[in-house]
Amino acid sequence: MENYNIKVLSVNRDKTKFFGVDYFVDLCDGSCDIFKYFFSSIDYLGQYRNEEVKFNEYKFQQFKHEVQDLESKKIVGIYQNPDIYNCLSTLKPVLEVLEKNQLGLFLETNSPKIIEDLDLLKSFSEKLPLLIAFPITAYQKLDLSIIPETNYLDNNFKLLHKIQDIGLNVGLVLKPLIPKINDQIEEIEKILKKSASLNLKFVYPSFTLYFDSFKLKNFYDIINTERPQLKNYYFDNYGLKYNWESENLNELKRAFVFKAKKLGISIAMRDIISLYRDDKFFQLKLF
Repeated sequence: MENYNIKVLSVNRDKTKFFGVDYFVDLCDGSCDIFKYFFSSIDYLGQYRNEEVKFNEYKFQQFKHEVQDLESKKIVGIYQNPDIYNCLSTLKPVLEVLEKNQLGLFLETNSPKIIEDLDLLKSFSEKLPLLIAFPITAYQKLDLSIIPETNYLDNNFKLLHKIQDIGLNVGLVLKPLIPKINDQIEEIEKILKKSASLNLKFVYPSFTLYFDSFKLKNFYDIINTERPQLKNYYFDNYGLKYNWESENLNELKRAFVFKAKKLGISIAMRDIISLYRDDKFFQLKLF
């Protein structure tokens, strides 16, 4: 076995963010394709790694070693870059390690493969903290090929219902918000309304789109090919900036908060964290 001399666990130094996880872990190589173009403030790991997406056995063995030194009931976060279910058919080996060391789990995934793990996840949640965040970009399909089918809410009604119905803490992370693509108030209100009808626990948005030089070039290239009518607007308003926000940002935030409160959906990070852990953290404002 090669020794890459790396630590697999990374400390979250601000537990008011990133859903209150204590440690991030990345057990796979490669990245989701969408990270070739942009990332959001919710993404712990925003870089694009141009390599085959696969489970890294060395990282897993290192993970098993490192978690032995952690306090019980701490939360380990597995984020979607890449989706863990693109690397594993089941989370059983990961859940076994966490349970053995009495550690909770924050899991970001929108993979249909999670359906095969629902009984395992339910059993885990009865003993240890578990929160599932389901990434969504839009209610229905957008005219932009880089958004995967799993990122559309209307493709996931049955899956989300099954996850929620079994009694697991599941909600949506709304990302990314792309100016002139999915930043309409009506779009956000539809997502919130459907989330309430599915009895999802929370919806948490990222209103800022982030780039680096590599991602920005790729994004402009795809816009030039698929949405050329937007290229001049983007260049005139954002140019080569690495942080983009909708020109309707204030209206979007107000509409989001108003509709979420009206529907009784949790949107504050403190409230979402309290769904699966007891200790309290200082609350930062959502926006």
